[in-house]
Amino acid sequence: MVASNSTAKTPRSKKSAAKTAQTTEQKLVQLLADTPVQIFPFSRLTRSELNTRIIAHTEGEVEEMANSIEAVGILQNLIGVDQPDGTIGIVGGEGRRRGTGILVLRGVVDADTPFVPVKILPVELAVAASMIENGRRKNMHPAEQIIGFRTLQQDGKTPSQIGALMGFHPRHVQRCLKLANLAPALLDALARDELELEQCEALTLADSHERQMQVWEDAKAQWNGRAPVAHTLRKMATDDKMPISHPMFVFVGEDAYTAAGGELTADLFSDKDSTFVDAALVRSLLDGKLTVLAARLKQEQGWGWAEFRMTELRGHGEDKEQYRFAMPQGVLTDDEQQRVRELEDAMDGCAAYEDEYELQQTIDDIYCEATYREATPEFRAAHGIWVSWDGNDFQVQPGIRRLTEEDRHQEEEARQARENASNVITYTTPEIPADAYPATLVKAMSAERTLAVQAELAGRPDVSVALLTWTLCMNMFQRPNYGHRQQPLKASVTSSQHFLSTLAPSGEAGKALMSLKAQREAIQATLPENWDQDFAWLLTWSAEKVNALLGFCAAHGINGLQERLYNRTDASELDNLEAALDFDLRNWWQPDAENYFGKLKITQIGRAYEDAGMADRAGEVVKLKRRDAAQAAAKDLNAVGWVPDWMVRSAPAEQAEEATETVTETTDHAA
Repeated sequence: MVASNSTAKTPRSKKSAAKTAQTTEQKLVQLLADTPVQIFPFSRLTRSELNTRIIAHTEGEVEEMANSIEAVGILQNLIGVDQPDGTIGIVGGEGRRRGTGILVLRGVVDADTPFVPVKILPVELAVAASMIENGRRKNMHPAEQIIGFRTLQQDGKTPSQIGALMGFHPRHVQRCLKLANLAPALLDALARDELELEQCEALTLADSHERQMQVWEDAKAQWNGRAPVAHTLRKMATDDKMPISHPMFVFVGEDAYTAAGGELTADLFSDKDSTFVDAALVRSLLDGKLTVLAARLKQEQGWGWAEFRMTELRGHGEDKEQYRFAMPQGVLTDDEQQRVRELEDAMDGCAAYEDEYELQQTIDDIYCEATYREATPEFRAAHGIWVSWDGNDFQVQPGIRRLTEEDRHQEEEARQARENASNVITYTTPEIPADAYPATLVKAMSAERTLAVQAELAGRPDVSVALLTWTLCMNMFQRPNYGHRQQPLKASVTSSQHFLSTLAPSGEAGKALMSLKAQREAIQATLPENWDQDFAWLLTWSAEKVNALLGFCAAHGINGLQERLYNRTDASELDNLEAALDFDLRNWWQPDAENYFGKLKITQIGRAYEDAGMADRAGEVVKLKRRDAAQAAAKDLNAVGWVPDWMVRSAPAEQAEEATETVTETTDHAA
């Protein structure tokens, strides 16, 4: 069975791991102490892939190292390994090597003159020494530790051996190695701090690099370019999988799944150590297993035919046109009737639901046995069974009769006879003409008709716009007739004005809401009588009037609410729209003592004064009581048209630079 069902070893305590790590480091330090220093020229030193530092020193840091080396020399030796081409690969001290290279370029040091102190270690200890050396000098980034563990694994070391060497629990090593299998682009993003560890952990549940990148890009698209949370990534990475606890997988069995080439994907980062499998493969195996089961039941029980489908056979719709339930009614013997009465009496005295359910199952089994007893061999040979999946287990519907054309003809004659006997008048033409034809044919032809109308409408933008406008109006304006209307275009816009006004500080009296209400009343007055019956009247309107009506409806679908999730507020989705509108919030709202400043801390009120260029006044206001400070801010800051910067769209880069230059020029002039 998979690892999640095996007995786990007792986790090593943090104190134990720390002690082992300290011992490992002490051994390597002692080895380095016993290794003699050799002096090499810069020309023999190269960067080594065994160096676990993947986040390089900045150019500024390397320049500082070069200046330090020029002033006082190299105070700490480098660590290297012999390479097949005769060079020395540096696994610890790459920054010092690069700093020396700058001195060579400056002409301070000759590239072929022995100058750089290096201690040579065996290759098998190079990665461990590099990780400890880099970790002591500058805390290693998680991405560097992941790459280091992967390198040790590629050298043939097991997770237990890596853990023993580096002082980590094997579980931690296994997790790092799982992360090491991420797509290179994702590991690079982790190293640049564009991804968090939790996000990477979720992406490991995708089976391939291509799938990982697809999940990441799709999730970002759903989040409008922002980094999605780990929960979203985990859900998307497993949308083509199912947990091994799923009834389908339990029914199929692990042996059959692995024999078919299926792989188990363990979530090493879950506290429950959950494991997932390929859902499509499991469903395929389920189809095969139930098909075999249906054939076996047909053979063993003597049915004429057997079919399997994921869904059960129903007594209506398309199933009713092809099948009939024909299983005979079961007849209980005297002993069975007495047994059922005893079980029903026992159910009345049950205190627990589980006991009642078990007794009911026994009763159902008695009736089922009686029903099957009535199905004679001749009956079974003329009928079949239907096998399906009910979500938790397979189910069998026995005694199914397939309808023939003769059966349908006989049923129609019987229906006519019943109606004639009851003096029922039958109209040859149904109220809906399509009802006279098979439902499958009507559905197929309606699909054909829909495609043809779409193609025609695609070339008629005037009708498309009119139809869209009319459809949106149905939700926007009070309608003269409230019956059902045929609306072929499935589009809608929902006005959230009432909800927004309950949140907005200005409430029902806000300038924006009052303007929208006035526009609604004016437009409503222009709509023709019975405008909701069809949209043909819009084709007589000018394009300008139609666009005005469409624009009014579309505006009500705008939603710019910002929520705070996981202590982070979503960015506003209104910036681009405001830029297109050349929108200025000051034209619609200004903060006052009650709706804004009264909700701020006194320091935030002072900062608002500073943002408005009134730093001197800020010093006076912050000494007031908060209520007085709020009233003062409403008076002073509204006089200069100030609004909070986080409620205004960011200026384009060009405008920001111009504003900075203007401030600089003003300051220089004043000086």
